[in-house]
Amino acid sequence: MSDEREDVLDAMDWLLDSLEDDDAVSYAEVGGVYQEKTDLVVTGDGPRETTEFTETGVWLRVFADGAADYRYTNSLEEEALTDVADRAIRSGEVLAQEEPGRFDAYTSHRGTHGGWASEGIHTRDLEEKTSVVEAGLAAADDLDLDRQWANYSDAHVEEAVGTTTGSVVRTTLDRARVDFSLTLADGPKVSRHAGSTEGAAFLEEVTDVFETAAADARALSNADSADAPTGETTVALSPEAAGQLFHFVSHYLEADTGYMGMSPYAVGDRIGPEDLAIEDAVHAGSWAARAYDAEVKPTTPTQLVSNGRVERLLHNTTTAAEEDAYPAGNSVPSLGFTEPPRIHARHLEVATGDADAAALREDADVYVERFKKPWFRDEFERVQRQGVFPASALYAKDIDRKSIDSPDCGSAEFPLAEAYRLEDGERAGRLDGVSIEYAPDVLRTVSRIGEARETVTGTCEKHKSQIPFAVTAPGVRLDAPIVDEN
Repeated sequence: MSDEREDVLDAMDWLLDSLEDDDAVSYAEVGGVYQEKTDLVVTGDGPRETTEFTETGVWLRVFADGAADYRYTNSLEEEALTDVADRAIRSGEVLAQEEPGRFDAYTSHRGTHGGWASEGIHTRDLEEKTSVVEAGLAAADDLDLDRQWANYSDAHVEEAVGTTTGSVVRTTLDRARVDFSLTLADGPKVSRHAGSTEGAAFLEEVTDVFETAAADARALSNADSADAPTGETTVALSPEAAGQLFHFVSHYLEADTGYMGMSPYAVGDRIGPEDLAIEDAVHAGSWAARAYDAEVKPTTPTQLVSNGRVERLLHNTTTAAEEDAYPAGNSVPSLGFTEPPRIHARHLEVATGDADAAALREDADVYVERFKKPWFRDEFERVQRQGVFPASALYAKDIDRKSIDSPDCGSAEFPLAEAYRLEDGERAGRLDGVSIEYAPDVLRTVSRIGEARETVTGTCEKHKSQIPFAVTAPGVRLDAPIVDEN
């Protein structure tokens, strides 16, 4: 074992011992992280930034005076570790949270998970990774582009996590991703994200993502601009667009979102047709996959929606204790570990229906390939989602007590990134500058669910924490108003 890895484990053990001996600490989790990382940027002019580096750090989540606080530091010296621990304890004490947070003081987990990579991403050199991205962008060489840009990054992560109640797990994760965009001179920007925890195998697969994006950009460039329908419209969503929509909906199935008064859904509510079923799964090799969450809970599947009704919410240990439920490993660490873990879905699986692509588009007025980032209609929801939030889920109830009613929570506008007007089920022109209005009852209008699924991946922000997400979904047909973009 390298000296850097040993230093991380020593720092974690020292900090855990210190917190166990502190009477002000009710419970704590401490993680030691060793990462071998790559980051590179490639444009149409070639590589712009290429770096390889090693990063070590320690994170901790501390329960003190009924509230939790989270800290991360790259310094492994005892003085620095003492400082972040003291800050975490003081933060919990001054938060003045009305309801004390709960934690699992009785269940102890011990385990090791070696990841899903047969070959670690760190075994491939920087030159090979750069050439893969360059070759990918070359798939769009025939297009008239104002700009092309790609950011590739990966991390071989070795993490050990211990708790003051005796749980200890060690995991290895090879997480790689690429974000890129093709900005058409005579059309919209085509943006894509692809990610995986399969290690070096990702490099063999990513070329197809570039080629598919180039083909989509080619179709958009060749299409004339069309007038959008107005008002209530029958819309067919591709599997990727449907995946983006279901990811958006999943945020309202997070227990702390409900505690904050921002969710229009509760357990037992009907949110869609009877054949709508959504499961939060753990796919081996998925961009969002983990074996254990930040609370050292094994990640297990969770049925969120059955027969169109909400069956269960997403929990961490604290909210599960409040609702007499069992945590399924949904305390998801942020990418890079610099911000607190959050209650979040891992890999959503939406069950298929029996409609083929033609049936989905039949009698529809608009076909949506992809959405841009949604815009929340309610100002309170926009502020809270973008703002800083403590690593204490029950503090959400304090926010709800201090806030006024927000009837527009759960409503948003989804700008169309790649979409077409339909005539007799066929594409009849590109749509630009319009959005679909989403309200909490829109999923009830789903009239057909597709028989084929695709996976969409990405990174979303929840209270400053960057969280990976993945959704495997079929296309759907639904009714929703179309309006001009804000």
